[in-house]
Amino acid sequence: MTATDLSPTPTAVVAEVPAIERNRVGRRQSCPGCGVPRPGTSVRDASVLGHRQLRTSGFDLGIFVQQISSYANWRAPASDLLGTGYNTLGDHFSPITALLAPIYRLFHSAETLLVAQALLSAAAGIPLARWAVREFGALIGVVVASAYELSWGVQAALNFDFHEIAFAMPLLAMSLVSLGTRRFFPALAWALPLVFVKEDMGLTVAAIGLLVALWPAGRTRLYGFLTALWGLGWVLLAVEGIIPLMSADDSYCQGSKLPPLGSDIADTAHGLVDGDSRAATAFLLLAVSGFAAIRSPLLLVALPTVAWRFLSDNSNFWKPIFHYNAILMVIVFAALIDAVVRSRRHGQLIERGVRVMAVAVAVFAVVALPFLPLARLPSADGWRVDPQTAAARVISDSIPRDERIAASNNLVPQFVATHDVSVFPQRPTDTTTPDWIVVNRSDPAGWPTDEEGDSKALYVALSSGYEVLYEANGIEVLQRTPLSTDVG
Repeated sequence: MTATDLSPTPTAVVAEVPAIERNRVGRRQSCPGCGVPRPGTSVRDASVLGHRQLRTSGFDLGIFVQQISSYANWRAPASDLLGTGYNTLGDHFSPITALLAPIYRLFHSAETLLVAQALLSAAAGIPLARWAVREFGALIGVVVASAYELSWGVQAALNFDFHEIAFAMPLLAMSLVSLGTRRFFPALAWALPLVFVKEDMGLTVAAIGLLVALWPAGRTRLYGFLTALWGLGWVLLAVEGIIPLMSADDSYCQGSKLPPLGSDIADTAHGLVDGDSRAATAFLLLAVSGFAAIRSPLLLVALPTVAWRFLSDNSNFWKPIFHYNAILMVIVFAALIDAVVRSRRHGQLIERGVRVMAVAVAVFAVVALPFLPLARLPSADGWRVDPQTAAARVISDSIPRDERIAASNNLVPQFVATHDVSVFPQRPTDTTTPDWIVVNRSDPAGWPTDEEGDSKALYVALSSGYEVLYEANGIEVLQRTPLSTDVG
């Protein structure tokens, strides 16, 4: 079988892609009300559209697709993107993602994870909304719930691939609403599964347990202490046992992002005073609640997450971007509701004050909206599918399912549900030999190398016997010839 038999000619690909693009754009633009942002449905739309606009990446969406695909096929969770046959439990302890396996088996697509994440995020807003409606009435309850759904932390998470913390959001919401309404046993019960979301979430469980241990009187305090021990125990087990056991180098590599504690604290204090990105994140976390959340002890639940992020020497953890602030939005809005309820109960806030606080929260949400991902939706470009996405689909259909692809990081999610995929240029941990190389030449991914690095890796591939078959919408496709040598 020749290369021509395996794949469409360059002319066929280039001719087919615009037709696909025209049909998709036409369908989207003819949809009544498509350009009107709505909480819940809009964040889901923005997340899926981001994938179709090539805003997703192999790191991290591709990793989670491979992980959950492994679960769906009754295999240990592995991702070739992290390294050939790499067990993902050796990177992060997140076994809860296995819950998506049955759904992924039915809907075999990267978009399945994005939709699931949006639904989990929206689900966290339900107990918060019900609590707010019960305390303040329907109007203010809707304002608070909408402000949560539209909050910068939630949008940032849904704008950046899929992550396991999506499971923490509804669990945490149920736990904190129960805690705020003095239902301590449900609060502890909803917190317990958080240890299976990610290794650091045990610290959050411990914080909830300690609040219960110090809050009520009687036997309930014992259960609070036991819950705190449960959380801390799983942190130690994951970090010192499970992750090193499953990792390639017998260690917890994420721990290297935390330098010695003394220098951590001094650097964090200096950064907050000096106004680095940690100060911006802290300000935005409180501003989203009109600074009212400070009044609630529920805000203490955020301390473990804020502490490890701000103490880290990885500045990406400090910033109000990516997915790191999603669970903090749940905590802050629960603290907001609790703070207003407490202030009203103690006579520190009258009904007019409650309305003023709701207005402040709504104003912040509306003012921030133009700077957030949902701002793309009202425009026609916000619904436009990137021509490269359609080209990638054609390329994917032309490559046999049993053949391996190495693709640019921003193209990996377009292939990962249908093929074995690694990132191009290949990383040292990738020992596979791809049958195909698919490189984004017009919009370089910028990682794991820059555009110059891509060119060098392509030169090596061509010298090793790969040949360029065609180019479509700036995507270059190479096939391995029978005499090719390993480019890894």
